[in-house]
Amino acid sequence: MDEKIKTAARNVLNEGDDALSDDELLAELEDDPELERLREARLEQMKREMNHVRNLRLGGHGEYQDIQKEEEVVKIIGNAAKAVVHFTHPQFARCKILDKHLRILAPHHFDTRFVSASVERCPFLAQKFQIRMLPCILIVVGGRVSDRLVGFEEFGNSDGFTTEALERRLAKSGVVKVPKGELGRVPVSQRPISYQIGNAGPELSDNGGDSVELDY
Repeated sequence: MDEKIKTAARNVLNEGDDALSDDELLAELEDDPELERLREARLEQMKREMNHVRNLRLGGHGEYQDIQKEEEVVKIIGNAAKAVVHFTHPQFARCKILDKHLRILAPHHFDTRFVSASVERCPFLAQKFQIRMLPCILIVVGGRVSDRLVGFEEFGNSDGFTTEALERRLAKSGVVKVPKGELGRVPVSQRPISYQIGNAGPELSDNGGDSVELDY
């Protein structure tokens, strides 16, 4: 119950009739114009929040999307408040490893857009951002590329790093936030999801692989 409603309830009781029944107390509260104003304000806030969530879902938030057209990737990089853009190649196993982790992360960081794009379909962006090695993640904050993650060197050049390690790395760039308290110590895949869209996608087959240099 809202603290102001609790205060109002106490005030009603303190007016001298502490024997009010529950129904009588509720009737007193319902007749209070201030409580009615608070109720209407809360309903309006909930409507705004629901519309915000609906718009984010329509915009692809909450899932890890493969973007087919380069112009759409350009729009995401230029307009997104927060986005993780993974440039991939279908034959590179380490790109598939990142795909797996990003699929897990996307539903847990609803305010951040998570997308992948084939580097072969994005020659302009590959040249603009000098993408020479895969896998490569561009981190977008405030409609600009603020950081990047190239290869697996930051994870000890090992394919076995955890989703939580990737989450912490992304959090350093401000594109996601690691939950505080006990929830932050729970593996990402075991945390409750507020907004779930679709499924987590197919599991990655373990076929190894290294970071790959690209030639243009």
